Amino acid sequence: MARRLLRADGLERGNVTHLARQIYDWEKGLHFPRNWAHAYAKAFKIDPSDLFSTGEGQEASSTYEPSPEIEDDEMKRRALLGLIATAAVAAPLGRDTEPLRAALTGTVTTEATDRDADTWERVVHDYTSEIDQLPASVLLPDLLADVTELDLLISRAKEPARSRLVNTAAHLAALTAYELTVLGDSRNARRWWRTAARAADESGDTGTASRIRGKEAVLSLYAGHSEWSTLKCAEATIKADHGRPSVGLASAYSAKAQASAQLGRHDEARQALTQLHRVFERLPAKATEDKTTIWGWSEQRLHHVASYVHTHSGDLDRAQQAQDAAIALYPAESFLARAQIELHRAGSLIKTGDTDTGARHLTQVMENLPSTHRTDAMMRRTAFTSLSLVSPRDSRRPAVKDAYALLAAA
Repeated sequence: MARRLLRADGLERGNVTHLARQIYDWEKGLHFPRNWAHAYAKAFKIDPSDLFSTGEGQEASSTYEPSPEIEDDEMKRRALLGLIATAAVAAPLGRDTEPLRAALTGTVTTEATDRDADTWERVVHDYTSEIDQLPASVLLPDLLADVTELDLLISRAKEPARSRLVNTAAHLAALTAYELTVLGDSRNARRWWRTAARAADESGDTGTASRIRGKEAVLSLYAGHSEWSTLKCAEATIKADHGRPSVGLASAYSAKAQASAQLGRHDEARQALTQLHRVFERLPAKATEDKTTIWGWSEQRLHHVASYVHTHSGDLDRAQQAQDAAIALYPAESFLARAQIELHRAGSLIKTGDTDTGARHLTQVMENLPSTHRTDAMMRRTAFTSLSLVSPRDSRRPAVKDAYALLAAA
């Protein structure tokens, strides 16, 4: 934030650390950013009157000098709190018409048919292609509106249309859980994962049930749950699949490898990665060729997991190889996944002792994200995990402190 304000004010060589301290004062309500109001407005492309009242404000203080230890702890605390904070969900004005449309749907619907099931399967497919392209705050209200309508259709459906609609509901619930994770609302996400799994079981589609439970295990890595919780979820999926190659099984081994790596159990992480390779080799082409939806399991995902595992073990050569391979395979529109790989790269540099280069690379990656995705909890969790690899002796280096400040400001 400090860098953005300096650029907006035309001060390319301003003191970032000093301004960051003033921002902390403003956010605590100790002072009013009167002299920086125009810079805030320019940085966010908003009229100053929309940001600040016209009342008299107190000039920003320049004497705030907390102890280095308190400053570091505060930065880390704010970064962690930001990871679990729920982002506000803004609804376009057009959604004001939704209650009327939903009421009309309820009036004209007497019985749901296979034609409805066809329509809703297409709806879900479209969502799976959009999920990593549009901000969660945009998609989540749409998902919730569609869940409401689908609930009505299920209540008025008979077999076989009912089972198909329930299966679709399982996917919609899982996508809702996914977006809640992105927004940092891990508790509500966990409830939606439960609903998704139950709906999948009710539909009788074991493939859907496996996909959802495997995806839940992976997403738990970004939801602030303990590694133990992730491992339990992954093991349950592995046990339920009985070794049959599936997207769900691949996701489960992916989650197990990454959780083990975070715990420092590097042998277990490598073993899980080996199992993942074996499952991947047996996956159907439909899964391995799908590079655009969240249910696909193409080769770049394999390199993504390898990048994570080798980054945490400190094997820089293998980590770099996996990162380069993943970047080469990810489509250009998968910008969030590509950014995650670059955050891994920052972590591998940090892990091997090149702390300043790694921290600066991490800061650059986060700053280059579109503004609507900078608060993405999955991206922030990945960044914070990479920063956690900094050794205690390097934790107070300016580049590291700047990276923490960036995460806190977001």
